[in-house]
Amino acid sequence: MDLNLLRTFMAVYEARSLTGAASALHVTQSAVSQAMARLRRDVADELFYRSGRKMLPTPFAEELFPVIRDALGRIENAVSAQTFNPSVSSRRFRIALSELGEMHWLAGIVERVSAAGPRLGVDVVQLDPVGMADTLARGVVDVAINSAIVPGGFQTWTLKREKYVVVMSESNPLAAAELDLDTYRAAAHAVVTGESGHSNIELAARSFGGTREPVAVMNHFAALPPLLCSTNLIATMPHSLAVWWAQEWPLALRDLPFPFDPVQVRLYMRSAHQEASSLLWFRDIVLAATEAESGFKPEPHESQ
Repeated sequence: MDLNLLRTFMAVYEARSLTGAASALHVTQSAVSQAMARLRRDVADELFYRSGRKMLPTPFAEELFPVIRDALGRIENAVSAQTFNPSVSSRRFRIALSELGEMHWLAGIVERVSAAGPRLGVDVVQLDPVGMADTLARGVVDVAINSAIVPGGFQTWTLKREKYVVVMSESNPLAAAELDLDTYRAAAHAVVTGESGHSNIELAARSFGGTREPVAVMNHFAALPPLLCSTNLIATMPHSLAVWWAQEWPLALRDLPFPFDPVQVRLYMRSAHQEASSLLWFRDIVLAATEAESGFKPEPHESQ
């Protein structure tokens, strides 16, 4: 069987669309359609069916996926162990990052990748903590940086331990003294949705009586500094980000008024059987970039 048909199958399975698969393979959508038509004839199954805007796998395709993934992974591992050379490769690596991850890590990662090979590239995929195990298992991304625990037996490294602090404008009346629990609970809060550490903060605060409904809920951390500086709102955020912003904005930092263990930020690498030398090379690049930024030596963990 033509291996290109199997690669096309993998691309459609991962992207859930012909357009997305064509983009990933750098071919036309027509070429993907033709390849899938040939594969359907070979295996006597439709493989995918349309549901809204998505192409969903049939039960047979679900059975095929891990078999094809493992087989292609072993082939890729055997071949790339001999051939991967970053100085001439055109490989594009995929990494799942949150907004904070992009702010902290991306520049160092891209700088190192670009220095190693002018044709190499890095694609950032939006971090989805809920679906991250499936995203890694399907090989949609090579690595992911996430503070939430991702089950599934992925190789893992702790990149840093991040404490959280309370941030507000220097002109906020609450900045005049240390912050106690009652004041924190009664204060007007601004919250960033989707931030993986926020749910842990919320649970910890709830055990001490909780806080009032947030006054402002936003999608991006970048909106916080001007908001805090023009209002009397407070926000709870990672210490490293708060220190960074306090150098540019008139912000005051206060310790959390309740116990809260530092959050472990982790690197997850896609399944071990897909460990081509190019993937291991990129993993080492990411580990080096994060260590340079945080000063924390990554700690490996056993697969869970």
